[in-house]
Amino acid sequence: MSTLPDTTTAARIRGPFRLPLIAALALAFASLALISGVAYIVVLAGATGTAERLLVDRADSVVDNQVALVRGRLDPVTGQLELMAALMAAGRVDVDSPVNVREALAVMMTRVPAVSIAAFGTLDLQLHRAVRHPDGAITRDTIPLTELQRGLERFRQLQTSHRTFWGELFWSDSLKQPVLNVRTPVRRIDDAFIGGLVATVAVGDLSALIGDPRHGGDGRYFILVDHDKVLAHKLLINPASFNLTEDRQLPSIKELGDPVLAHFWDSPVRNPRIDRALGSLGHIVEAEGRRWVFVYRQLEGYGPKPWLVGKYFPIEDATADLDRLMNGAIVGAATLAVALALAILMGVRMARSIRTITTAAEAMERLEFEQPMHKRSRLREIDDAAHSLDKARGALRWFGAYVPQRLVRRLMEAGDDGIASRRVNLTVMFTDIVEFTPQAEDLPEDQTAELLNHHFALLGACIERENGIIDKYIGDSVMAIWGPLAGSSDHAAAAIRAALDIAKVIREDNAVRRAAGKPPIRLRIGLHSGPAVVGNIGAPGRINFTVVGDTVNVAQRFEQLGKEFMGPDDEVVVLVSGATLAMVQDKASLGLDLPPPERHQVKGRDAPVEVYRLV
Repeated sequence: MSTLPDTTTAARIRGPFRLPLIAALALAFASLALISGVAYIVVLAGATGTAERLLVDRADSVVDNQVALVRGRLDPVTGQLELMAALMAAGRVDVDSPVNVREALAVMMTRVPAVSIAAFGTLDLQLHRAVRHPDGAITRDTIPLTELQRGLERFRQLQTSHRTFWGELFWSDSLKQPVLNVRTPVRRIDDAFIGGLVATVAVGDLSALIGDPRHGGDGRYFILVDHDKVLAHKLLINPASFNLTEDRQLPSIKELGDPVLAHFWDSPVRNPRIDRALGSLGHIVEAEGRRWVFVYRQLEGYGPKPWLVGKYFPIEDATADLDRLMNGAIVGAATLAVALALAILMGVRMARSIRTITTAAEAMERLEFEQPMHKRSRLREIDDAAHSLDKARGALRWFGAYVPQRLVRRLMEAGDDGIASRRVNLTVMFTDIVEFTPQAEDLPEDQTAELLNHHFALLGACIERENGIIDKYIGDSVMAIWGPLAGSSDHAAAAIRAALDIAKVIREDNAVRRAAGKPPIRLRIGLHSGPAVVGNIGAPGRINFTVVGDTVNVAQRFEQLGKEFMGPDDEVVVLVSGATLAMVQDKASLGLDLPPPERHQVKGRDAPVEVYRLV
């Protein structure tokens, strides 16, 4: 009988060399002594510099400072927006009070001077804003989202998003200039969407930052986007002078009025020594009778297109006389400090790696599986632990993709008793897109998947907002339940509210689709309440925690019954059984004028059942 090799062990042997933790600490202190000794030997032999080395050093420093300026201005905006979203999600800011929301936004703006407008979009399509004016005053107002160009479209993007992101530039009528913008959805702990936050940074403010002499600005810094469009420059501090509009938001390098920057994309002037030193860090051009060195770096993460951040300076600045000899004691002391810093850095990185593992375990406990948790480490013990944890996360991520997180949390709270099959009263919803199959046949596979994902995201937001649980997706259909397991005390009323919300959202989404030249989505919804069996159903090796029984069958048949009610111009039909309305504890809370019921024969029932059409 042959013995197969341990593939895991073999992979580790073939992988990159990793140090034990004790060896790493010993190596750090040994390196400290070695580097110090070598440094003093180098000092005794003398040190020389070259124009090429100085140029690279300066280029690195110039671009690093510029990138740090930009990040230092924009990253706090992201941080404050995410903090505000967390406060809203936790109920620390009352999102139902426009006054409280506007005041909270104004407070956030006082903490981050870069923000020109902070706003919060609500589910009733209102936008609460705080606006900073040129004199520093902050005003507050509320406007309908529909009054803003593409306002509803951007809000729907937030409604289906689960992360913070920087969007494309858009024009601000109140500031009369283009603005950068960062957006984040606000979701409760159960992932239900309750609104969207946005903060903007005016292009003029960004230009003022990079041209500020206190930060090393001298009018030669720039940020380009989309090849030759100027996003930031000293001359853009007051964008009004360029007569910018929504259709022409940024000037080109030729239109800006900087005679040197206008030649940025000219054919480079060749200089073998400097070209070799600069590499991909920059190039040289000739303008205004002189040669100029451009240094730049690509910066991503602040919009759909990368930025080119850089500066230019006369070539004479890089080729001035160099100091070839340095004081030995200073160099030695500096080298020793660098060695000590390296030892400290290694200890910090070790602590950070251990903290990463702890954070990953905490995220798994919260059922958060999307972000990779394993970061490669040269330390064997830490790398092994992180690798094992990441493999566990990968397995649990697949589990989380197929089982609703709300259901998992409820089962975790209930313990072993939560998975035992039992009979309970609940409400079941079925939805179905009308004539989806022929519509999908005309679409490529990726567009079909995109359409369904968008549709399910809209429905899921409405269902989860009313504490419902999506049991399964069946093609283009959704089955959802409300009841004790979902934490719904008045499950019938919650299901009806969810159905009405879905009808509203579908109509709003259809308006956007029509504007884009796409056919509307037509939807049938059926609701029925009654007893059903809840628990683990299936063979021992493949089970589902689901709901079965006559109540489920009748709910599906109510959805099918919608064919008899739906007219050619109807976008949504919502049918509710008399049994569901009978279980509503507070009918007045629905705010509905119920129509008289109709009686229809439903398959599987001997007697006709009461049917109410709510939409």
